[in-house]
Amino acid sequence: VVCTTIAEALAMGKIVVCANHPSNEFFKQFPNCRMYNDGQGFVTATQKALSENPAPLTDAQRHELSWEAAAERFLKVAELDRGPIRPPTEEPLEKCGSLSLNMKKRLEETSALIHNALMGSELTRRAFGAVPQTLRPDEELCREIGSSCPKRRYCEG
Repeated sequence: VVCTTIAEALAMGKIVVCANHPSNEFFKQFPNCRMYNDGQGFVTATQKALSENPAPLTDAQRHELSWEAAAERFLKVAELDRGPIRPPTEEPLEKCGSLSLNMKKRLEETSALIHNALMGSELTRRAFGAVPQTLRPDEELCREIGSSCPKRRYCEG
């Protein structure tokens, strides 16, 4: 997400201040990228960026920041730009398709089962950011959100 935001800002012709970190290595080639190594470097780079006008990008630099170029880099790194590694099998496509649909359905069902099992616990829901005490909302909360409250059953003992 951060890399995408940096790329989009650079493509829009903005000056970007980012940490001198291996994940940002790609952006060093652009004239509007300011790198810093520590807190003081961040302050200095930010002040300098605020006092300057961004340099115009060349067509080649704009291309490097495009989704097309990003996809090309991905294919190259994943070694998918070389074509098939082995010859295609003789299996009919229908068989492969039905296997993948079956696998997809099983994966979706398993995912739903895990989701429902985990989200049935107040502790798990809170760990994932749910508002406390909303697993089983009281009548007041139901009115606030415009929902009908399920009838509660209490065990008397």
